[in-house]
Amino acid sequence: MLQKLKKIQFLKNTDLFNIRSFITVFVIYSFISVWLANVSVNKDFRLRHLVENHKIIKSEYVRNKTILMTLSKRSNLLQKANSLDFFSADKPIIIIQLDHEN
Repeated sequence: MLQKLKKIQFLKNTDLFNIRSFITVFVIYSFISVWLANVSVNKDFRLRHLVENHKIIKSEYVRNKTILMTLSKRSNLLQKANSLDFFSADKPIIIIQLDHEN
């Protein structure tokens, strides 16, 4: 009977419950903080990876756009030259250097 009373008094001790609830809340808060920090780091790594991919894709776009513009410009020049009865050379152009040029 005495042991039962001690158990009941132990359960009625409010200080112990306050400490347990504080520890429980603190542990839950700690787990949530660690989880959020991990999520933040993972998003940072993914964002850094996406920024690097964006730079690569942007440089490829600029390179392809430059090639396309060059081909388009060449095509327009060939069309204008053909309309003026010029034709493109089948052989590459040979540069002749003269000694008496200024």
